[in-house]
Amino acid sequence: MFKKVLKAGAVLGLSAVVLTGCATKSYVDEQDAKILEKLNALEGKISQMEQMHKTEHPKIVGRIEDLETRVGNMEAEHEDLRNQIKAIDQKAEKNAASIRGLEDRISALEAKLNRLSENIERVMKKSLAK
Repeated sequence: MFKKVLKAGAVLGLSAVVLTGCATKSYVDEQDAKILEKLNALEGKISQMEQMHKTEHPKIVGRIEDLETRVGNMEAEHEDLRNQIKAIDQKAEKNAASIRGLEDRISALEAKLNRLSENIERVMKKSLAK
């Protein structure tokens, strides 16, 4: 009797293991299908991004090169303007020096004119006094 119970238990245990294995396999297959579905969706997104990269990358590179060219042109213009301003400053300094020289000459001429006026006035007073 013990052998029959042992055989029955072994059969029941073995069938439980087989049924559990089947249930587990179907669960694994179900999870595997979900993972494959997600993987396929990701592959689709990746291929879409790769395609977008192929079409957009040259455009972006072109824009960057255009911007770099424009920046270079602006830097050249900036340097040119800086040189023009420096030349104008130098010319303004020369003009200021010339103006100071003229002002000094005018002051000297005014002083001479004042002395001449005083001399003429003195001569006139002497001639009127006689």
